[in-house]
Amino acid sequence: MEAECKFRVSDAASLRTQLNKIGAVFVKREEHRDTYMRHPSRDFRATDEALRIREIDGEPFITYKGPRLAGLIKIRPEIELPMVPGTADDWLKIWEHLGFVVALTVPKLREVYSFEYCSRNVTITLDHVEPLGYFAEIERIVSEASEIEIAQQDIQAIGRMLGLLQVEPRSYLGLLLEQKSR
Repeated sequence: MEAECKFRVSDAASLRTQLNKIGAVFVKREEHRDTYMRHPSRDFRATDEALRIREIDGEPFITYKGPRLAGLIKIRPEIELPMVPGTADDWLKIWEHLGFVVALTVPKLREVYSFEYCSRNVTITLDHVEPLGYFAEIERIVSEASEIEIAQQDIQAIGRMLGLLQVEPRSYLGLLLEQKSR
């Protein structure tokens, strides 16, 4: 299960300074291209699911995200599998033949940081999504239900340490679709 919370960031440089102050370690920069699919007979917005092909620096992965559990922190099952490089377009064609439709492609630039909090590994990312701006995500992977409450507490505490106050519960896809419909 993935436990994460997304925050709006008004000053990316200031957040980078805070990350450095708390001892978060810069890992890498990535270019993401997430292509989200619409199911032919199932409304993923209603079921709170997602199916996408994510390309990270050109390397493709297929991801399914299941429905979220209730709460401020997003906790949901996630299955991500690597794909053979160069096959993303062919997978999209197969899905389109099966009735799936591309909902939207979301490009973003991501900075990945690693942080250890109370001897638990946490990933913090700083994302830039045009035209939405900057966002930070704090994420922990939990393998058992008993870890969920601790993960929520960790994420909230780290958010406070970084001065992240504006939680953004919507996905980038949801934000972009909402912006498109205006």
